Amino acid sequence: MKHVFVILAFGLFAANGLAQKPEQIYGQARRHKSIAYYKEQAAAWKKVLSEQPKDANAWYNYYYVNRNLMFCDTIDKRSMDERQKFMSKITDDMEQQIPNSYEYNLCRWMTGGGDMTKLPYLKKAAELGPERTEHLDYMINIGEISRNLKDRDTYSQRKFETGQFSGGIINYNYNVLVGLEPNAILITCGDNDTYPIWLLQAQGIRKDVNVINLSLIYIDEYRDRLFSELGIEKWQLIADAEAGKTEADLERFRNGIVKHITANKKKCPVYIALTATERYTKTIEQNLYLTGLAYLYSEASVDNVAFLKKNMEQRYALDYLDKSFYQDISPDMVKMINGNYLVPMVTLYDHYRLAGDAQREEWIKGRLLAISSNTEYEAEIKKRLARN
Repeated sequence: MKHVFVILAFGLFAANGLAQKPEQIYGQARRHKSIAYYKEQAAAWKKVLSEQPKDANAWYNYYYVNRNLMFCDTIDKRSMDERQKFMSKITDDMEQQIPNSYEYNLCRWMTGGGDMTKLPYLKKAAELGPERTEHLDYMINIGEISRNLKDRDTYSQRKFETGQFSGGIINYNYNVLVGLEPNAILITCGDNDTYPIWLLQAQGIRKDVNVINLSLIYIDEYRDRLFSELGIEKWQLIADAEAGKTEADLERFRNGIVKHITANKKKCPVYIALTATERYTKTIEQNLYLTGLAYLYSEASVDNVAFLKKNMEQRYALDYLDKSFYQDISPDMVKMINGNYLVPMVTLYDHYRLAGDAQREEWIKGRLLAISSNTEYEAEIKKRLARN
């Protein structure tokens, strides 16, 4: 697998100056901010709580900003266990101040890290705030984990109807889906390459594709159930069932899980979304073929340029890259994720130029310039095009 350059699907954007007042906090899949921004917001919301200890919204934002820091603060020297204990202390304090609130019950569920014994807290939050949207992702997850796809579809549609999906990211994932062969297995990694696909499937688009999210399948019972459905051999995550998961167990999992999935008994083609992190693909790079917005795993040689041409010329809906007649809730994230078009488009640009197809060469050149405009890749793309 050869890369023209590395495209990062997810990363941190620096905030445009530090916030001067407490602001609504969102998950990093929707809006990325700098570590400095999150630290200032944590202090700002803590100050609000010192003055208004019964303010449920302040508690939620204080919890969420610290949750974002727990996962993204690379300067924090505390262990993950220490960070998680800090988050548990916040929810303990919430229980003292706002025990019967939507915010407390949802945060208690989140602190559990997907522990199904904490599910009553999530259900309680949903009962207390039926019109709220913050719990919808978790209800979608529960539908998937329990393999109650009707519930997964219902909550996905609810999230869409309440404006919680980015239109640009839905468009991107539509192209991911339609570029796959029939009955494919698609391996994803995060929120922005999973929830939009489940939404599209809820609306009847490519329901033949099975999505395996590499974060969710750490859950043993869910992984066993899903693998059984797909004809994939059972995978024991830890060597000793009585022991806790060690870093060695997790590294073994990351290094081998994708190849394990490719051996499914149903012979389903296996794709890895470009948004998946390299730590899952580094051991199988020689068997990955770029077909568009996903890599196809194959032990036999594949004419991936033929797949690229078919997807870009016939399957993908690309007009939204030129004109988007809507206000997006995550414009920075859309620009970032659209960067994944650059590698396949550069590959096709080289092909068209070599084949003497001047019309398509100019067409894809325009798209490359538009997508890379005002991004960290702009200078590199212009340099690449100038060489030709």
